[in-house]
Amino acid sequence: MGNAMGSSKASYTQILVASSIGLILAAAVHYRLKKIRDQKIVPRTKVTNTGQILRFESFSHYVARQMGFNDKRECPHLCKLSAEYIRKSDGCEENIYNFFSNEPDADSLFIKLVEELERCILSYFAFHWTNASHMISQILSADHAEPKKKLKNIVMAATREQRFERVTKNLKVARVFTTLVEEMKAIGLVSADDSECTDVMVPMAHKDRSPVLLFMGGGMGAGKSTVLKDILKEPFWAGAAGNAVVIEADAFKESDVIYKALSSRGHHNDMLQTAELVHQSSTDAASSLLVTALNEGRDVIMDGTLSWIPFVVQTITMARNVHRRRYRMGVGYKVEDDGSVTENYWEQLNEEQESTDGNRKRRPYRIELVGVVCDAYLAVIRGIRRAIMCRRAVRVNSQLKSHKRFASAFHTYCHIVDSARLYSTNALEGPPKVQYNQTTSY
Repeated sequence: MGNAMGSSKASYTQILVASSIGLILAAAVHYRLKKIRDQKIVPRTKVTNTGQILRFESFSHYVARQMGFNDKRECPHLCKLSAEYIRKSDGCEENIYNFFSNEPDADSLFIKLVEELERCILSYFAFHWTNASHMISQILSADHAEPKKKLKNIVMAATREQRFERVTKNLKVARVFTTLVEEMKAIGLVSADDSECTDVMVPMAHKDRSPVLLFMGGGMGAGKSTVLKDILKEPFWAGAAGNAVVIEADAFKESDVIYKALSSRGHHNDMLQTAELVHQSSTDAASSLLVTALNEGRDVIMDGTLSWIPFVVQTITMARNVHRRRYRMGVGYKVEDDGSVTENYWEQLNEEQESTDGNRKRRPYRIELVGVVCDAYLAVIRGIRRAIMCRRAVRVNSQLKSHKRFASAFHTYCHIVDSARLYSTNALEGPPKVQYNQTTSY
């Protein structure tokens, strides 16, 4: 009986060992197959002996490889169309359609190729985020061109500060006037074509309602502009949007004379630094426009990341009281000599706000929040595509941080606004989806 038990234990041990070996082999095969699949979908790179990336596989060659072509020379037309599409060159979609014009099912083939290109874009930009600026610069250069000489890139980077200082000095005065004009256009003091001016700032007639402050919040690349287009079709905003003041720091950035002067030179490697150079001035211009619009009782749409809670809370506090007191910009975020931090974004003026506008009493603002969220990787890819098409880039780390902070702050904001909605823009097709809808009575 003892021998039988020993034999049984040995059998169990053998089975256990065999099973373990089988599991290990299965895991190894699975890992190997996954690695092969990953290697296919990850853009290839050319690297130095030290591991530094010299060049990425071009998007056109990447598309050809994903579609099963081993040699790009087998599909020169596909490569050309792909290179045009990723840069959104003029007439790129028309060229794709013309490519299939002689086929009986041209419409279907056109749609399928565009969908495939969109899928390839999502996978192409899903990797190598630490080298995103390198990828953008390479795409903005001709696909067939060799990389710019390393010496030239070194010289451009070394002289960037001097070049920026020279342009800033030459256009400093012009910037003040153009920024002022842009603020006046946004508030309605100057017509869009600068051909005529109004005598006074006339607030929209709020005879039977309070003015509205609409916050459009979400991380960079979340899809706020897409959601706003749908919001403006709603009955209220369809009638009010024409007289509303839209606050968007990016709009001031793009109209900044220094930004335009530097961007027009076509130095793709300067995109990030150019945007960061004018970031503070565009933010200040947006804040100036915001406080002016609120003092005048206008309907306001504020488009921003809303990632910094103290700024948003102080702005809402100002909006709650601006019908009684006028405000101006404060010192903002200030680090004192002793290391302490002061955050004072808005200051009350001593003068009281006029309680009536003509024959009507000024009403307090109704404050609404529309939040927009999406998966972080989608936002990063959208940011990269926007940089390619609009020449306006943001750092990936800053982008991810803005999403994290807004997500953490959203519920805090919900408690201090009159209504809040949250949209998701994860769907690649179809309208944004409402994830949260809340109305608070005051």
